[in-house]
Amino acid sequence: MNERSKSLAYAAAQTARVAFYGMHYLAARIVARDAFAEIPVPEHPIPSLATTFAAMRDLFVQDWRNVEAGLYPAPIDLAGEMREAMKSARFLADIPRVARRRRRRGHSEVKGEGDLPRYFRQNFHFQTGGYLSRDSAKLYDFQVEALFAGTADAMRRQAFVPIAKFLETRDPAKTTLLDIGAGTGRFLSFVKHVEPELQAIALDLSEPYLEEAGRNLSRERHIRYVHAPAEKMPLKNRSVDCAVSIYLFHELPPKVRAAVAKEIARVLKPGGMFVLADSIQYGDAPAFDGMIDVFPHLLHEPYFSSYAKTDFAKLFGDVGLKREKSDVAYLTKIAVFRKPRARRRAR
Repeated sequence: MNERSKSLAYAAAQTARVAFYGMHYLAARIVARDAFAEIPVPEHPIPSLATTFAAMRDLFVQDWRNVEAGLYPAPIDLAGEMREAMKSARFLADIPRVARRRRRRGHSEVKGEGDLPRYFRQNFHFQTGGYLSRDSAKLYDFQVEALFAGTADAMRRQAFVPIAKFLETRDPAKTTLLDIGAGTGRFLSFVKHVEPELQAIALDLSEPYLEEAGRNLSRERHIRYVHAPAEKMPLKNRSVDCAVSIYLFHELPPKVRAAVAKEIARVLKPGGMFVLADSIQYGDAPAFDGMIDVFPHLLHEPYFSSYAKTDFAKLFGDVGLKREKSDVAYLTKIAVFRKPRARRRAR
């Protein structure tokens, strides 16, 4: 297949994903339309459909440019897409349960389960089972794609760009990547497809999600699974070359965010890199500030409002990590931080 054919195949695949998952998002909105009517008027304008589609297009253009630059192969996996699409019926069947929970602001069904931090024992997104059931783990990736109308994977891939450049001067077999809040292993499955010899650690606080990650990554080697909170990682000091966190920090209380930042600085080796991929914040993409206003009300996101105003350059700077760059990919911000190398003492 020549480059032109690959480009057309990519465009067709992404268009199909947006249409497929977009319809599921609309189905969820229709079923829960009365709950959405209670959302307060945002302080900022809501972006138009034209603005939204333009930002989506820019995301896919950048994604394809990364493919052309050789950072990763074209993300065309028809078999994988079909397996995920088979979850459609389960997603649709779960919508009424989520809608009822949203109407009554029910987000505490899992509070009594397990010896886990209080902030974690709740139904984020009003989702059935929170992060503490096998059914939730099996449905989560589909739910996220529906929420972002088929753009979630493309946004996640942008977090790999600085990692790919970090690996250009390193032997992957001797480099350790820590995925903090690895969830079902969605990001790591992509990373291992590109760099199969990379040493990886999948850390998550949810046992069901970590078990699902193990199943999804069962064919991959060099992966260690760690069931632990990000604020108390059972890892040695200076033991990790690179760390990444995707869509975790907006679900952490402010004090826990600070504790996690401190832990990341502790486990990174001097010269190590941390990649934060999470929701955009106020001012990152001004046209979408209205969406930031309403997001905590659309879903149960109790810590999102404080997240949206957090100064991450200061948060990580306070623990010794320096921000190198920050980019926006549609509704996701990718920020890169570096741990300085130890200075050599003068003789």
